[in-house]
Amino acid sequence: MKPKYYKLIISISGQLLALFCVLTAGTLQAADMQPGETLQECRNCPEMIVIPAGSFMMGSPETEADRRDNELLHEVTFAEPFAIATTPVTWDMWEACVRDSRCDGMGVESALLVQLDGSEKPDWDWGRGTRPVVGVSWYDAQQFVGWLNWKTGEDDAYRLPSESQWEYAARAGTSTTFPWGNALDYDFGNFGLREYGLGGMAEGDDVWVNETSPVKSFPPNAFGVYDMHGNIFEWVEDCYEADFANAPRDGSANKNGNCANRVFRSGTYLSNPYMQRSARRGAPYPATQRGRNYLGFRVTKSL
Repeated sequence: MKPKYYKLIISISGQLLALFCVLTAGTLQAADMQPGETLQECRNCPEMIVIPAGSFMMGSPETEADRRDNELLHEVTFAEPFAIATTPVTWDMWEACVRDSRCDGMGVESALLVQLDGSEKPDWDWGRGTRPVVGVSWYDAQQFVGWLNWKTGEDDAYRLPSESQWEYAARAGTSTTFPWGNALDYDFGNFGLREYGLGGMAEGDDVWVNETSPVKSFPPNAFGVYDMHGNIFEWVEDCYEADFANAPRDGSANKNGNCANRVFRSGTYLSNPYMQRSARRGAPYPATQRGRNYLGFRVTKSL
């Protein structure tokens, strides 16, 4: 073989190898990650943390205060680790998706100006930046997920968490009402009233009343995940079913039931202790509903 052709082949091979390394670097890195390690694939992408494989009892025992009948205890097993965002999606992250014309910023902004009955909404805009994005529908959250997969070159690796992924990450190995114990503690989240009903309250490290707090304002749980209790409700992937009778036991999302309505988890800055519990299942909302200034989401990633 003549030297010039040999050099050309070597050059092309080197370029192809470099391209392969670029395309597979994220996949290889993710596959090799250990529980507790973090990954962030672009400047405005969510920071992801690896959650270990394992089993847990989803739901609540009959002895738990404020439990509901739709929280039947059942075992769920995650055969493989997965990654979950350390925080809910923030305004900074959402606005990056809007700038790329992948998320409907104007639609969400318009919906946040009016009440669900069409009347004008009182001023709600407490700030943007690192506060969680609110007012988004389940379909808006799916648009953001699509943007993440497009931005990072992933093949549908990013998703909304399943309901069981969310609770597994929220419990972080605990079986108590809250990950820190059985009583609401305002040093661990942005919570509402102690008694029944809705309304803002400030106590301990919670200095925010009737508004969201910036993410990471409170300590993470034992898995290294922030803000799983309080601040905002979070959409999950699952279609709504009234109980866990047909819920998957492998950690996947429930694709049966009423898929026009979707499940959400967590509590909000207005929520009472009953709504903040790890096991509490949010009443379903229409997947198309925008404008709720206490509802956002976080994402997961398959490794």
